[in-house]
Amino acid sequence: MPRKTATARRAEVLEETLTQIRALGMAAVRVADVAEASGVSPALIIYHFGTKENLLSEALVHACAQDLSTLDSIVAGPGSPAARLLAALDWYAPSGPARGWTIWIDAWSVALRDNTLSRVLTDLQRRWIDAIAAVIDDGVTAGLFPLVDSVAVAGRLTSYLDGLAVRSVVHRSRPPRRELRSGIIRQLAWELSVDPAVLADP
Repeated sequence: MPRKTATARRAEVLEETLTQIRALGMAAVRVADVAEASGVSPALIIYHFGTKENLLSEALVHACAQDLSTLDSIVAGPGSPAARLLAALDWYAPSGPARGWTIWIDAWSVALRDNTLSRVLTDLQRRWIDAIAAVIDDGVTAGLFPLVDSVAVAGRLTSYLDGLAVRSVVHRSRPPRRELRSGIIRQLAWELSVDPAVLADP
């Protein structure tokens, strides 16, 4: 059997870290547990990641990589700005397939006392906001939306969906997908000062 590359081994460790986070919670994960489940020594994990905090942060980035790649494809893809904007928000929303919301909410809690994780979360959130703001700017350029502070609008929209995610995960009260979509359209129409009909995608 060929020897695994360092990149492959690193990805395995990050995947196992995510498994441990889902099972135990981010605060309870130990390097020793990840090492044992991954079949490597704790010293090797510390060699590659430095600290437990770095390991958790890189695991979170690893978990978000595919969703961010999909988001980039949505915002740069075909369709009107309104259609792409709704698709991006659908992807972000707690009823959609994007991200492991349980991990994100867990990470928010741990980040209150972990500066490394807090910085990573801030960077990841900024990437979501910038991508959504870019589509809003496309709509402004096309004359579909009025001139707005797109970053501020994207920040408020993602905060709205973050709140719904907390309710969905913590309180187990998830609105039906159709109701959630209607709420997104109403909120977006209010933020952009447009008729909701303008946002109806094909």
